Amino acid sequence: MSNILPKEAKKAVWNTYRARFIVAGSFTALFVASLCALSLLPSYLALHAGDVAGVPTSTSTKAVNDADRSAIASIRTILTSLSPVLVATTTPTAAITKVLSLRPSTITIDHLTYSGDEPGTLVVTGSAATREAINGYRQALSSDPLFKMVSIPIGDLTGEPGARFSLTLSGAF
Repeated sequence: MSNILPKEAKKAVWNTYRARFIVAGSFTALFVASLCALSLLPSYLALHAGDVAGVPTSTSTKAVNDADRSAIASIRTILTSLSPVLVATTTPTAAITKVLSLRPSTITIDHLTYSGDEPGTLVVTGSAATREAINGYRQALSSDPLFKMVSIPIGDLTGEPGARFSLTLSGAF
């Protein structure tokens, strides 16, 4: 089969196809850009609607001052309710640090749970290579004066080696 179009005509046809492809690609890009702009429009409007409402006018200055005073009063109330926590003499970090420092190398601690009741409770869960390691860890924690009570379920001490354990520590932390 032979080509019946001369080279110049063939070049003109390819230029037409290329122009059509560019125009179609441009329209597709414009359509995608407009979809993106429409999807971002609610966020833009929400941001700028807050700016318009936040600008005080001369007639609403008293209302803004009253709003500021009520916000300050609510913050003071929150700070008053949180002040016992902020000025606490002991924190659970000392107890957690002590639990981790007394841990032998054969014991792996997986999870610590703290409850700030009176007395404070700290639950240590993990796994150990041997039952003796669990018992030694319990004895080391019992000998520390920070912990008033150290308890472990008897099943954890009589179970098979390499088993999981759960220690419950109570004290003033």
